[in-house]
Amino acid sequence: MIQSGLSNEAAAHTAFDQVMGAAMSMTRDVELAAAVVAHVRGPAAGGVHASVADRLRSLASAALPGLDDLDEGQRQTVAGVLTSIFRQAADLLEHPEREPGWTFLDPVVLQATGKASMSVAGVLAQIAPRLAGLSERLEAGGAFCDVGTGTGWLAIAAARSWPSASITGIDIFEPALRLAASNLADVGLTNRVTLRQCDVCDLADDEFDFVWLPGPFLAEDIVSRALSASHRSLRSGGWVAFGIYGGPPDPLAGSLAELRTIRSGGHPWTAAAATERLADAQFADVAEIDRTWSAPVRLVVGRRR
Repeated sequence: MIQSGLSNEAAAHTAFDQVMGAAMSMTRDVELAAAVVAHVRGPAAGGVHASVADRLRSLASAALPGLDDLDEGQRQTVAGVLTSIFRQAADLLEHPEREPGWTFLDPVVLQATGKASMSVAGVLAQIAPRLAGLSERLEAGGAFCDVGTGTGWLAIAAARSWPSASITGIDIFEPALRLAASNLADVGLTNRVTLRQCDVCDLADDEFDFVWLPGPFLAEDIVSRALSASHRSLRSGGWVAFGIYGGPPDPLAGSLAELRTIRSGGHPWTAAAATERLADAQFADVAEIDRTWSAPVRLVVGRRR
């Protein structure tokens, strides 16, 4: 009986060691992400102690080779992605009981999420020439709508991509729009980007040539109405791009993205489900665009006849 007890105790200790070892290995990527952000943001924070800065530079270079070769906007976009996910993870840690929905008021979260979205603007600019007639429209003064503009960084990036286009950013969340107005003033684009506190379902008819819909931030029960309103707001021949999560092909990473999406009040759309919804909303030429980018987004597009 004593020997059996010792065996059970040893087995329990072995199981604990295995779980603790796995848990400790998880901390590496947490700290590494923090080190990358600290390296990028160090100068803006007033400088970092030289010994810490050297170690941050070494870690960031090992984690993301080529990071320091990017321009400052691209570096801030990388830092924004990591910061947004980091802060949302901290919210999960501290408030697992919170009801789903986008309720963040912390300017750091709002700005980081907005800067992360600038990578999406780059993807939209990349696919525009592949959508019949779209680049020509935008280069000739067409109109682009950034639905859920938040702090306005995607709209800012779009204004830079299409200097002749009219850019409109809409959102229902006033705290984010206040930051967006400040951001536009800071970068000198208040005359290029119009902000509206507006529900996507209230878009006007025949107003835009290109509409961006951020699927992960849209609740399942409003998407059909949002798509119908987007269809109505497009001029004939205009396009909608519906974004869904497109991270690494890792089941665990996908499950984490679904959790983050649900807690944000959105729905974890599949390409098949998004395609079906666009077709139901009377869009033509509905298809998922072949992905040639690393930003964590997949795009399903459709055209108004």
